[in-house]
Amino acid sequence: MAKVKKERLKENLKIRLAQLLHKEAADPRLEGVTISSLKLSPDGALATCFFSIFGKTPEEVQKIEAALNHSSGFFQRRLGQVLESRNTPRLHFVFDKGFDYSNQIEDVLIRLKKEGELS
Repeated sequence: MAKVKKERLKENLKIRLAQLLHKEAADPRLEGVTISSLKLSPDGALATCFFSIFGKTPEEVQKIEAALNHSSGFFQRRLGQVLESRNTPRLHFVFDKGFDYSNQIEDVLIRLKKEGELS
């Protein structure tokens, strides 16, 4: 798949998936889920969707991830209809730990600044 075409498809999938999550997801556990990035396999058959959600415990995040993966067939079918494409990649959802990690770094920097160790 050409690089530009693949990037365009990846961005389009991310935007449309976020819209579907926001407008059509009936599961209340999926409220507040944000698609942070999307990684497409080289052949375009699999899309790994990284999501984030704030204010949830690790156990709740696990349940949300399971709910998203359980609903992946619905989202794949709807994406195929919206994008009017013959082949829609299979969706796999993974929690994006990057946001939690950046929050931890920020907390450490704030604490160091308060203690006077960081100017």
